[in-house]
Parts: sequence; C-alpha cells; structure tokens
Amino acid sequence: MSTIEAPIRDATALPARPAVSPFAAMLRQFGRSPAGVAGAVVLLLLILVTLFGPSLYGIDPLDIAGMPFTPPGADAWFGTDYLGRDIMAGLIHGGRATLTVGGTAALITIAIGVTVGALSGFFGGAIDTALVKLTEFFQILPPLLFAMVLVTLFGQTLTTITIAIGVVSWPTAARLTRAEFLRLRNLDFVKASRAAGAGNGHLILRVVLPNALPPIIVSATLAIGVAILFEGGLSFLGLGDPNTMSWGLMIGQNRNYVLDSWWTVTFPGAAIFVAVLAISLIGDGINDAINPRLRKRG
Repeated sequence: MSTIEAPIRDATALPARPAVSPFAAMLRQFGRSPAGVAGAVVLLLLILVTLFGPSLYGIDPLDIAGMPFTPPGADAWFGTDYLGRDIMAGLIHGGRATLTVGGTAALITIAIGVTVGALSGFFGGAIDTALVKLTEFFQILPPLLFAMVLVTLFGQTLTTITIAIGVVSWPTAARLTRAEFLRLRNLDFVKASRAAGAGNGHLILRVVLPNALPPIIVSATLAIGVAILFEGGLSFLGLGDPNTMSWGLMIGQNRNYVLDSWWTVTFPGAAIFVAVLAISLIGDGINDAINPRLRKRG
C-alpha cells in the first residue's frame, strides 16, 4: 500500500517580508491621520511663508508704510496699525520670531523636564523626593507671573522671553517623564541590561529613555503651542521685545485700538490660532502614530 506524502515546502523558498523600521511604521500611521497631515501641511506653509516671505514682500515691519489705521485694501492688504506699519509685513516677519520662540522654548522645557524626571524616576529614594519637591515648588508658582518677573528682571529681549518660557514650563514634562521611568525601571529588559553590567548612564540614556519617548514626543509637540501662546500673553501685557516684530507684539501694541481698528489685532490673533491649532493637530497625529493598538490596526 503506497502512502501519499504531503509536499514539504522549503521555508527558505518563501519570499522574505521586508522589515519595516519603527520610524517608517510611525510615518505610515501618521499619514493615515487626516488631522495630523492637515496640521503638518498648515505648519509647513507657515514656515515657508516666514522663510521666503520677507524676500517676496520687501516692506520692513517696523517702517511707516502709510497712514495709521488704514483699513485692508489695495494700498495695504491687511491694513496698517496705530503707527502706520504694514500689518502683512508684520505677519510675515513676526511669524519667524514667534515660531522660533515656540520651538526653542519647547526644547528648553523638554530638556529640563526630561532631565529632572529621568533622574527622579530612575534613582528613586532621596533623589526622587528632592526632585519631586523641586518640581512641586515650580508647579505651584503661577507660570505667567513667574515669567513676567524673569523678563522684568533680565530685560525684554527675545532671548530672555524664550528662556523664561522654558524655565517656567518644565514641571509637566518632568512629571510625565518620572511616571514613565517609574513604570519601566523594574521591567525585565532593564534588569537584564543591569545584570549584563550596564551602568546607570547607559541604562538611562540607551535603555529606559528610548522606551519612554513616545509620550514625551507628544508632550514636546504640544509644548510648542503652549510657548507660542505664552509669548503672546507676555507681549499682550507689554513685556514683548519692542525691537523684534512678533505676532504677540502686534497684538500687545494694538490692543487699545481693537474696537476701532479690528484688523490690527484680528490678523495676528488668527495667525497664532492657526499655528497653535496646526501644532495641536500634529500632536494628535503623532499620538495616533505611536499608539501600539492603532499601529496594529493599521
């Protein structure tokens, strides 16, 4: 009696499925988020306008371009402010300063917050107690009032404003990072690395931190929008840099004329709204992209 043998397939003959890097998978998942893509497109357009707009629209934002309070029209597309300065020129040039403040202040915020949170959550004990107390001290201080004090003491320059925003905004990032390090530090892969002889510096930077990055990245994205609003708030209160045009400075200098000349405040306010909205949408898209459940679903 003959037996029928089932054909055996050689596993090596099967086509190998190309490996997809985590970053490529994240980008692919981000591309499936309409809100995230829309936010990225809008933010990219704003950046391009601030980079190339000054060369295409050559009016200096601090020069007198016409009569004060000229309404939007052929002479000035977005009108002029109380000094006769061109609003459109202010938007184009001011966007560079506003976005730079937002990005740089967010970097300072994340750098301080991640450092404090990582040390606190990794070592625990007395170090954790001391750093938590320090974080709580900064957290109970009114951020806007603290930033106002710093700007008043050290001068109303764009650099001082940027540093002040970063210094007063880090506690949220620190608490988030600490929570992630507390969750990860006792997991098996960290214990295995420690047993293999890895030092604390290697464990923090190369083992724990990469696995704690997803929520930190989302927090960093949202911190940019918060910094932009912060700069607008300081400028609205008269603490902006008078020598550098920004969207917040335009609102602050024209706030007393909003009822008679709506365009002097409406256009820079709309620019801040659009920029913060775009950054928030990008943050939502990144959150979806790094969510393991959504990635598996995709």
